[in-house]
Amino acid sequence: MLMVTKDLILKSFDGRTTPLQRALLVDWLEEPANVEQYYEWLEEWERDNPQFLPDVVPAFERSLQQTRLIIEPDKETGFRPAWGRWLLAASVVLALLMGSAWLLREPLLNVRYHTAFGELRTLTLPDGSRVTLNANTQLRLSRWQFGRQTREVWLTGEAEFSVRHLLSNQPFLVHTPDGLTVRVLGTEFVVYSRARGSKVALTKGSVQLQADQPGLTRPLIIKPGDVVTLSSKGRFTLRHQQTASTYTAWKDHQFIFDNTSLTEVAYQITEQFGVTVDVPDTALAQSKIGGTFRAQSAPELLDVIAQMLNVHVYKTGRQHYRLTVNP
Repeated sequence: MLMVTKDLILKSFDGRTTPLQRALLVDWLEEPANVEQYYEWLEEWERDNPQFLPDVVPAFERSLQQTRLIIEPDKETGFRPAWGRWLLAASVVLALLMGSAWLLREPLLNVRYHTAFGELRTLTLPDGSRVTLNANTQLRLSRWQFGRQTREVWLTGEAEFSVRHLLSNQPFLVHTPDGLTVRVLGTEFVVYSRARGSKVALTKGSVQLQADQPGLTRPLIIKPGDVVTLSSKGRFTLRHQQTASTYTAWKDHQFIFDNTSLTEVAYQITEQFGVTVDVPDTALAQSKIGGTFRAQSAPELLDVIAQMLNVHVYKTGRQHYRLTVNP
């Protein structure tokens, strides 16, 4: 019985597999656990063969063209040779394999790290830099080029970066969906980037900010204690001498509120835990909260808020809560 081994995978990268082996490989890749192993062996093979860069699109189109030629019988006799059926089968398998390569192209070129609602995760990148991801966050970087030709990452969510300085002075770039770019050599900072806008809080070193927005036409250099906010409307706000712990408290599952409205608190709960919190009473929504609270779930934090403001928490759905004033 044929088995998918590392040797077989490496042969497939060299194009030295049979149609039967390629069909076996396609079935093997149906298992999600095998995909990551496939990438690990591909990365190892890529290091030994840096000149190879498959172009799957033309290959896929050629395989389809070959398949069409094989399918067509002889115009005079209508006879299709037996070897043609075998070649047809091989071409179909090859087309399936190339199609799979096309579908897997994005994860092949990039590595993505995700955190679920309520989850924190710390990563060490290939260059030695450390990143802590807050809940509901995604970080993307190049699988092959990061740490070699470039140090660029794309962030959606919130993360703390501790960037390692390299002797080559190669910069480290963080990109956000709204066009903000944070450029550093070696420092510690927090980047927040969600639907409401982006925010950069610097704790050590210095960073340079550039944005594809009308509000920032020239790069902006910020210093420790500075916090820059970019709203969803493109407005920049720079504040100095801010307390760093306010922007890193989430690493310890803490929430720091300083005269914070209940509306803002509800937004933070939604971003952190993925639940919806309704406050239909306007006066209640404008209520202010202060203090530091530790919570690892939405109900845990909502219970504290209910006691502080003397309100009642109703669970109106699986991920839906409503706050109302007690009679």
